[in-house]
Amino acid sequence: MPWERKGGGGIRIVSPPVPLTFCFETVGHLMDAVERAVHTLHVLSSALGRIGSRFFLCVTVRFSERIAARSLFTEYGEYVGAGALTAAYIAERAETFIPNAAARMTRYF
Repeated sequence: MPWERKGGGGIRIVSPPVPLTFCFETVGHLMDAVERAVHTLHVLSSALGRIGSRFFLCVTVRFSERIAARSLFTEYGEYVGAGALTAAYIAERAETFIPNAAARMTRYF
């Protein structure tokens, strides 16, 4: 596990950011959620996949913003899970997969 030294000689464990995955039934709900998120959260990375008629957004935010991100996105969609395995499954199964989706969508807001 990565670690770093704190002032005063202590060691703090630093875990890598974990993507959160959400499912949206319509592109409108997805766009509304991303528009709000880019103005209120620090989105570190994101990816968008479409499986059937549903849109799956994998988003990584600062650790301190994970609860806020989950609350915000579940207003518009459904929480699927967290972790690299879930994100990899979406990437593998998606008919369409767009990396940096949130950053690309912000150009239109």
